[in-house]
Amino acid sequence: MIKTIKDEKLLYHLKDKKIIFNEFFKIEKATVSWQRSSGKMGRSVTRYVIRRGDSVGIIPICPDGIILVRQFRYPAAREGVDPYLWEIPAGMVDKGEKPEVTAKRELKEEIGVISSKIIPLISFFLSPGALDEMFHLYYTRLSDCGEIVQVGGVEEEEEDLEVKKFDRSQIIEMIQNGEIIDSKTIASLMYYFLKFSE
Repeated sequence: MIKTIKDEKLLYHLKDKKIIFNEFFKIEKATVSWQRSSGKMGRSVTRYVIRRGDSVGIIPICPDGIILVRQFRYPAAREGVDPYLWEIPAGMVDKGEKPEVTAKRELKEEIGVISSKIIPLISFFLSPGALDEMFHLYYTRLSDCGEIVQVGGVEEEEEDLEVKKFDRSQIIEMIQNGEIIDSKTIASLMYYFLKFSE
């Protein structure tokens, strides 16, 4: 769970904010000052925030491995980098939707499985230097992974996901070898391995 503080203890001052871009996500420009380690307020500075909303990820656990999906990520398409990334199933929380509902939906859309028991693990910011996005991580234990689809995703969204099962040692090796380079996936899997060490 996220540790929170009460409003009266929020030691920052928001002077001004406005949305300067508004399409798939919003970019907010703000003038803000905050309390420094000395206890004094700092000067007002400009900061930019990408207002994207929250997201979820879910680790599907099979009796003999973990399911990952591989998909094309245009922002990762840069020289020398394979833009087809191995990831845990994940997606954006729709407005008014509870994160656990999103996790169940993404599990069905991406690997073709319905799970009645989604268990929360941890929530964290993905990149708080620029994004407001809080990531909510869940896992589910699947008794039968024979129902897993080979290719998943929502066709209308041009999703085309390769779906594959890996064991723990394969996943750790893929992280160490740079085959898994998606930060949410690395953090999520390592947290899961730490929490449920063998």
